[in-house]
Order: sequence, then structure tokens, then C-alpha cells
Amino acid sequence: MLFTGLAVGALAGAASGALAGLAGIGGGLIYVPLFYIFLPHDTNGTSLAIFISLLAIVFTGGFSARAHYRLGHLDKASATHLLPGLMVGASLGLMLTLHLPEALVLAALAGLDAWIAWDYGRATTAHQGKGPLWLASGPIGYVSGSLGIGGGTMLVPLLRRSLPLRMAVGTSAFCGTLMAAAALIVNGIWVPAWRPMLGSQGWFVFGALSAVLLVMPHATRWSARLHTELGEKDIQRLLKVVFSILALAMLLAAIKELVT
Repeated sequence: MLFTGLAVGALAGAASGALAGLAGIGGGLIYVPLFYIFLPHDTNGTSLAIFISLLAIVFTGGFSARAHYRLGHLDKASATHLLPGLMVGASLGLMLTLHLPEALVLAALAGLDAWIAWDYGRATTAHQGKGPLWLASGPIGYVSGSLGIGGGTMLVPLLRRSLPLRMAVGTSAFCGTLMAAAALIVNGIWVPAWRPMLGSQGWFVFGALSAVLLVMPHATRWSARLHTELGEKDIQRLLKVVFSILALAMLLAAIKELVT
């Protein structure tokens, strides 16, 4: 399990690190499917993959947030409005994963990927005001905790209506990191069911997180710099293609889970 975790973590760290720096996502869209495939399915299926995904997101989002912060890609006012609702919502959502069907999680991930691909392909009208951020933060946190994602698939489209894409990405990475950390702390303290599940797969978790830490920072730094080298329209087109491919893959996985 240690060597399997190292291999899976290296692959996940490269892919998620690149997407974290480019799109502001924490990596759950990569982590959850990979961890789900390689973890034994007698260990609560996707719920354990989701918990481990959030652990990895703390590191992935942290490196991405630091890279963007150094480039000045953080809007502190938006983060202040978002964080309380995100933290509470994600903590409740993670608790719910112990009761979600596996096919539902995969189908929901496919839906999020398809939605974000569509959103990147359309024009948006910028507007001012932080009210919508506060109202949307709780539901976004809840969905993120339930699916093991960093929230970037929803936060970036929301933020880019009032911020440039680079600022939306950096702010999303910062908020997603703190949101995932809060959900893990709350569940680790108040939900004892997670402890034996994690203990049974301790070597896999250790190997996966270690490999993510080794590989992901390099991919994150490289992709974050693309925001200063490519135009915003080029990045949007690239992300549209990436999320479309992810949506199709998750949909096929959900169908396979239903028929098997």
C-alpha cells in the first residue's frame, strides 16, 4: 500500500498542482477519482477518498495560494466575506459523505466539471459588491466538503464576475485551503468514525501525501506563472478543454458504478 500510495500521489500531485496554479482548484477533481480507484472498496468507498482528498487539498491549495500571493493575486476583502460560510458548510458536507452513494458522488463531480467548462466558455459581466459572495459561501462549502474538492470549480466563476481571472484564482486557492483545513479539524474532533477508516489505510495515506508534497509544488509554480505569460482568453479556452475531458471521465465512471 505504501508503494501504491507513492505512485498514485505522484500522478495526482503533478496533475492537481498544474490545475491548482492555473484554475485555483484544490485538486479534488483529480484526487477523489484516483484515490477511489486504488483504495479497497470495503473501506467506505468514496467517503474515505474524499477525506484523504481534503487532506491533500490543504497542501495543494497552500502551495498554490502562496505562489499567487507572491504574485499579488489575492483579494482580501472577498476572502473575508467567503471564509466563514465556506468553513461551516464544508465541515457539515464532509460529515454527510459517510452516507452518500458512490455513483452520486461521481455523477456530481461530472456535473461540476461540465458546468465549469461551460462557464469558462461564455462571456461574463463584471459587477461590484460582496453580498453574493457571502450568500453563496455556505452552499459552496457544503458541496465542496461533500465531494472532497477545494471549491475552485464554483469559487473562481463566482469571483471572476468582480475580479480579474488571476485574482479570482489566487483568492479561490487561499479560501479553499482554509476551508478544507477547517472541515478536517472539525470532523477529526467530532466524528470518531473517521479514525479507524484512516488507520486501516495509513500506509497508503502516508505514501500518497508524501508524493503529492514532493511533486505538486513544482507543477503549481509552473502553472501559476502561465497567468503572466498567456492571455486570459487563452487560459479560459485551455481550462474549457480540460474540464470537458474531466466531465466525460467522471460521467463514464458514474455509469460504470451504477451498472456493476
